[in-house]
Parts: sequence; C-alpha cells; structure tokens
Amino acid sequence: MPIERETIIERPASETIVTGGGSPFGIIAGIIAAVVAVLLIVWLVNGGISTSGDSVNVDLPNVTVSN
Repeated sequence: MPIERETIIERPASETIVTGGGSPFGIIAGIIAAVVAVLLIVWLVNGGISTSGDSVNVDLPNVTVSN
C-alpha cells in the first residue's frame, strides 16, 4: 500500500502598512516653491535683468596694483 504524503506550506500573512498625513508644511512649501519658480520664469521670459535699451552708468574706483 503506497503512502501518500501531503506537504502543507504555510505562508505568513502579508501586512499592508499605510502611513499618511505627516506635516502639511511640506505641501505648503512645495506650493510656494512652485509659485516662485513660475514667477521667476515669467520674469526671465519678459526681459529679466535687461534694461530695455537704457544705458547704465557705473562709477568704478581707481585701483592700483603693486608688487
């Protein structure tokens, strides 16, 4: 008479860990950073530092270099 063997493999129950929330300051900081980035891009596209053709006078001091 043949002996039948049955193998039972028990797997541990999988756990799902859901972490949420956290601090809302990260989301607020991200939104502020995005707004500042958009404003900088718009500013650069519209001319940025250019002076629209106006002249800029800069008074530089006399510098003497000696050994």
